[in-house]
Amino acid sequence: MGNEPANGADDFAARLALALNALNMSRGQVSATLGVHKSLVSRWLSGEVQPTSHNLARISTMIAAQRPGFNMTLWTAPREAFEASLGLSSPAPVSPVPNAPDEEPADATPSPRRRIWPYAALAAVLLLLAACGWWLLRGQQRAPGAAATASISSVAVMPFVNMSGDPAKEYLGDGISEEILNDLANTPNLRVAARTSSFSFKGKRVGIDEIARRLNVRAVLEGSVREEGDKVRIVAQLINAEDGFHLWSARYDRKLDDILAVQDEIARAIAAQLTQRLAPPKPRRQIDPKAYQDFLQAQYFYGQHTGPGYRRANELLKDALARQPDFAAAYALRGRDLLTYAGNDQALQEEGREMTATALRLEPGNQVALDTELVRALYNWDWDTADRTGRRILARQNRNALFWRGTGFLYQYMGFPREALDARRQAAALDPLEFAQRNNLAMSLAHVGRLPEALAAAEEALAVQPGQRAALEELCTLNARTGKIDRAREYARQLTALATPSQPVSGSDAQDRGRQLAIWQVISNHIRSCEIEIAFATQPASQVHALLDRTERAGIGTANLGLLYARAGDFAAAMKLFSGAYDRRDPYLIWVRYDAATPKALLSDPRWLALWQRPLLRDWQSHHNRLATDLAAHRL
Repeated sequence: MGNEPANGADDFAARLALALNALNMSRGQVSATLGVHKSLVSRWLSGEVQPTSHNLARISTMIAAQRPGFNMTLWTAPREAFEASLGLSSPAPVSPVPNAPDEEPADATPSPRRRIWPYAALAAVLLLLAACGWWLLRGQQRAPGAAATASISSVAVMPFVNMSGDPAKEYLGDGISEEILNDLANTPNLRVAARTSSFSFKGKRVGIDEIARRLNVRAVLEGSVREEGDKVRIVAQLINAEDGFHLWSARYDRKLDDILAVQDEIARAIAAQLTQRLAPPKPRRQIDPKAYQDFLQAQYFYGQHTGPGYRRANELLKDALARQPDFAAAYALRGRDLLTYAGNDQALQEEGREMTATALRLEPGNQVALDTELVRALYNWDWDTADRTGRRILARQNRNALFWRGTGFLYQYMGFPREALDARRQAAALDPLEFAQRNNLAMSLAHVGRLPEALAAAEEALAVQPGQRAALEELCTLNARTGKIDRAREYARQLTALATPSQPVSGSDAQDRGRQLAIWQVISNHIRSCEIEIAFATQPASQVHALLDRTERAGIGTANLGLLYARAGDFAAAMKLFSGAYDRRDPYLIWVRYDAATPKALLSDPRWLALWQRPLLRDWQSHHNRLATDLAAHRL
């Protein structure tokens, strides 16, 4: 990823000009050596754009070929060290870099060279014609730079680098990048890597080609943001990951008030480059600049996925909405934040519902609010709202990772596990470095009985987030169910190590202490689930039943525990638990009906059939049937 040197773009441009003069190299020679267009070299020299780290390394290698010992660190080293590396004993005046190696100053005195210019010109024309023929033939195989954009239809947006020198302004680059990413995701026929995956490279020294490979994209947008007072400079560059060519770059010097317009302008320019079409500018509300800054900061803190981060995001969003009471995106994010953080706090849950409802009233198509509304409705067995919101999501043309995530939840909880699996494959493809997407995919594969594939997906999820307890439990379960008992026990040992607190619970926030203790309790429950799966694979049913009897009822989900009893052959105990799951509106009760591990005899048991005649499940069935009809019509 290309970061500006600490001494600034202008100083870099001056150093590059000094280096080329010291080496007696022209723009054309640099262009030919690096395989980039000469206009790009001119923009480097003018300070208009910075080279990416990939191209900066190639420039440094080019110089080192003539000045051994030269390296990338010298671009930000003291000026004396830079000049010494070039063999300059004292500062040398920098003259314009020539466009051609044989260029001579203009004067009034004819020279012998000038008397033979007609012959030289004729020879140049012949050479030019030959070169054009060669270039055209080469272009039929592969055209560099902008000409290659016709085949590029996927992009990743990297977090813009904070060049302000103030860590507290880190949110600005992240927020601008995320908003550009969201704008691009609305572009038809353009595949955009999801935020979680692209932002996972933040602060890491990873080449553009490696980023593109891991995110499965053809182009990468990177840039920087420098905020000073009420002004901001945004530098953005779009790179063809296959060859490192710049497809587009620009610099914007604006007031902070203009950030929204700049984001839209950048997104439209990139969409034009990648899809050969320029989308019309989107109508935007006038948003108070300070409210928008608060919103960008809230996105930054919410993205940390920590208790303090959620609380800080909530406070910032309150401030943003106090300044801008019609800010739909702020209502949507606050609704999502409260859904994530509220837990059993009924007041916070109700406030979150109000935030989401307000966001949808102001902006009926707000994707974050729709996704939040769907998740809340499914978890609460509000089938009418889930059906209505799910249809609005399915009608969207913007099929990004958030769309496929919501679609996966809708199909999973409405009884369409194979459609849920397809949606989660799509979500994981667009967000390959997000743990939740990988883990959801692993669970969906296990749900339909494709255990070897589920095992591979769970291993990929753990590789994305090593030590993640849910992945360790899933891997223990899948290894036990596929007969790999030693591997299952190894994952059980890893879970046990996580369950032992490394330090005593402390802190002034009782709520945080409670959450910490709850996390350790959850890990203990993961261990117990893991032990039960190993017992299913190694012990007789009677011993598994005894282990289940010793299991803390509050520790494992009611419906999940009921399925374990059913697998152990005790349908009577299972049905008591399933009845309790109905009363608690346990979402996993729906999963049990379609889980490949559910005994077929249970599904025909009169007690099970009677359970599904209860009002909430009959209501669910009617919505399920309606969606099934729609899916059948769509397939036809």
